[in-house]
Amino acid sequence: MEQSIQQLMDWLNNHLNETIAIEKKELRDLDKVHFNLESVDFRSADDVIDEYLGSALILRGFGSTLNADGELVSLPQSTYDLAVEGLQIVDLADRKAEITTDRANYTLSVD
Repeated sequence: MEQSIQQLMDWLNNHLNETIAIEKKELRDLDKVHFNLESVDFRSADDVIDEYLGSALILRGFGSTLNADGELVSLPQSTYDLAVEGLQIVDLADRKAEITTDRANYTLSVD
């Protein structure tokens, strides 16, 4: 596992049983999820059949997001996949992490 992935995984593991705000900017789209983090696993691209599913950190727990109508809705699954292909850590502080990947820019912060 690459060092930057391990650093992010360690940061997430330091915030187990806390709520993480995940802001994802992808092209012109902005998503914000509040996720109660229970555990973190790593999925290697070698472990999947579907080419769309690359290496990722699998956040396990439960979360919610605002829909287009401004209503708070629960996430449909108890996981959040954070793709890590091309992961670069921009800033890693105690309560906030800023990263970029091949797909998006993320800001993770502890609520």
